[in-house]
Amino acid sequence: MKDSTSNMHSQDIFEEEDQDFSLSEYIRRYVRYWYLFPIFIALALTAAFFYLQVTQPIYSTKTSILIKDENKGLSGAQGDILSELSSQFGGNKLVENELEIIKSQTLMEQAIKELDLDVSYTTKDGLRTVNLYKTSPVIVKAEVINPFGYREPMIIHVVDSTHFRFNDEDRAFTFNQRFNNAWGAFIVTKGTDSEFDEVKVHFTEVKNLAEDMLNRLSVEQPNAKSTVLELTYEDSDVQRSKDVLNKLLDVYVQSSLSDKNSEASNTLKFIENRLGLITGELGDVEKDVESYKTNQGITDISAESQLFLENIKENDSKLNEVNTKISILESVDNYIQNAGEGAVAPATYMIDDPVLVSLLTKFNELELQRERYARTTSPNNPLLQTINTQLAGTRQSIRENVQNLKRGMAVTKRNLEGINTRFSAGLRSIPKKEREFVGIKRQQSIKEELYLYLLQKREETALAYASTVTDSRLIDAPISTFHPIKPKRGLIWLGAGAVGVIVPFLLINLLFLLKNTVQRREEIEKVTHSSILGEIGQMKALPDGKPGEEAVIKMTSRSAVAEQFRALRTNLQYLGDGSCRVIMFTSSIGGEGKSFVSINLAASLAYSDKRVLLIGLDLRKPTLHERLMVPNKFGASNCLIGQGHYEDFIQPTGVHPKFDVLTSGPIPPNPSELLSNGKLPVLLTELKEKYDYILIDSPPYGLVTDAALIGEHVDATLYIVRFNYTVVDHLRRIGELRRARRFANLSVVFNGVNYGAGYGYGYGYGGYGYGYYDEETESKVQTIGTRIKKLVSKS
Repeated sequence: MKDSTSNMHSQDIFEEEDQDFSLSEYIRRYVRYWYLFPIFIALALTAAFFYLQVTQPIYSTKTSILIKDENKGLSGAQGDILSELSSQFGGNKLVENELEIIKSQTLMEQAIKELDLDVSYTTKDGLRTVNLYKTSPVIVKAEVINPFGYREPMIIHVVDSTHFRFNDEDRAFTFNQRFNNAWGAFIVTKGTDSEFDEVKVHFTEVKNLAEDMLNRLSVEQPNAKSTVLELTYEDSDVQRSKDVLNKLLDVYVQSSLSDKNSEASNTLKFIENRLGLITGELGDVEKDVESYKTNQGITDISAESQLFLENIKENDSKLNEVNTKISILESVDNYIQNAGEGAVAPATYMIDDPVLVSLLTKFNELELQRERYARTTSPNNPLLQTINTQLAGTRQSIRENVQNLKRGMAVTKRNLEGINTRFSAGLRSIPKKEREFVGIKRQQSIKEELYLYLLQKREETALAYASTVTDSRLIDAPISTFHPIKPKRGLIWLGAGAVGVIVPFLLINLLFLLKNTVQRREEIEKVTHSSILGEIGQMKALPDGKPGEEAVIKMTSRSAVAEQFRALRTNLQYLGDGSCRVIMFTSSIGGEGKSFVSINLAASLAYSDKRVLLIGLDLRKPTLHERLMVPNKFGASNCLIGQGHYEDFIQPTGVHPKFDVLTSGPIPPNPSELLSNGKLPVLLTELKEKYDYILIDSPPYGLVTDAALIGEHVDATLYIVRFNYTVVDHLRRIGELRRARRFANLSVVFNGVNYGAGYGYGYGYGGYGYGYYDEETESKVQTIGTRIKKLVSKS
């Protein structure tokens, strides 16, 4: 129970230590690759420099307009008169609606056509593209543009004041001629004098250009309590931006005036038609009066006749007014039924019902808004659909109101007709001639009053038509910024510097995230909690092209790797109680350097006057005999199956007289069973009497169980971890082996360390002491790159 608690406690300490954060280790990660930061900063600043050279500066131009409010700004009698006249046809404007109208595609396309912006001119000035708006040496008047012309710009080379060339053609053409080519049909004329003789002509579809320009146009209402709109347009050419804003406002004003004039014109047309009818009827009645007086010789009317006449006249006047109102209501009903199909709008001032007048005014306003939005928006626009819904509701209300009024007028008409019947009965007592004259005279008076009434309304409508003015007023003319708003040079430089720092920072982190192999000894110590018995540096390639890890090092040399093997030989005394003589070499996977380390450590021990035997117990994939270049016809597998004595199979290596080798021998079909048959411990016991050290090259522990079977009979185990090769996850297996005590005296050897990559930071043979030794194959003259790498390793 106590041992279990102890193991759990040690495991908790192990996991807790794994989670510790080391600031110095984290900083070393970036110091190790310090050279990436100046490289990326230089690249980013260079890219920023070329970006600023290539990018055209963008300027901002602003202007503001006032949308007039009919309820403000006018006072007194004159204001009332003007307000009354303008209210007949102007209607109330919503600032939000006008904002959307100004930003409509239709108005922008019209402005583009009037300014000829669908044809633009540019040229190159070094790396920068220069816009030649109104300064181009050539002017192209396009008649027909082909699809190819919209995709590719046309290049014109100015030869002299009268000649030019197209693209790469050698033939010279004269100005003011009509041309047909792949771009379309157009005329090229002479422009302004310019220092540039090569011009790129860009043809752009008006629709696409309008969309792009609308994206650069901003219309805002700075103050919600005012009716001022502020227009902002961004462009690389200051003059062009001012022209665009001016032309857009001109188009907007003309569109607004056109809507007003159309409404007034329809009203005048209706009055003129009515006047024509009344004029003809009045002329006929006057002729009847004149003819009757002449034929009948009537000069005066008796007092009684006069009284009847006055009563009947007054009653007939009312009856005629009712008939007129009924006629107007019928015209209103007809207009409402046929609205939008060319019907003439009725005159609302001839209707005295305030509800109907209000509904007609609202209907006319909605109709005008619908026509206005229909020109600038799509049929599925929610705003247009809302207006159509309001129009339908208003039309229904008007028709119901008209029907109610007509029923009331019909009752009034029947009453007046009954009164007329009674007056007519009284007139029967008047002589026939006088009664006939009164009837004719009555018709004359009625027609005359109606005629004068229509004349008055026509003059009022004409006056309102003549005084129609725009509902907006320019406050500030377009003003451009003195300095460009884009690109922001300071921000670009600052951003480039930040990118130069962030990119290598992310790159280094990504490199460490993707790189799952062992890079430093701290990783081994942190994960395995095992001691590192020694470090072996990376061997250079052999002259014959073979990898350096296949070499047998000359132990008499003063190379760094030879010194590291001497240090490893010295550190063997710290294994266990210092009496470990049978040592096994294993690893997680193949290729981590078990054979390389075991051969050279055995050679180093032999040079220290120790008798050493190296046994190849990798019975599945033996390579020991190939490295030592000895035969492998017989070996350890023969001993384990009882085919002869070990002395018959031990061979000298030729590296040193005290260094012998027992190769693996023929590959058996059952290596695991062979290692566990009980003959291996007997063999090792006999060999201990003859040799000071017995080194065993075993298979990788992470792949097969052979190493676990061999490990039961050895004094110590050296687990080989290779730099930039062993996966970090495999280190956890070493820690598990250590905690479970599967191997006696387990230690780690860090092989293939590349000190030139910034490893170490001053410990072991890869740090400050590295310069005390000379590689035999290394040049005495150090390159700049080598010096930088050593400087990094010392930083």
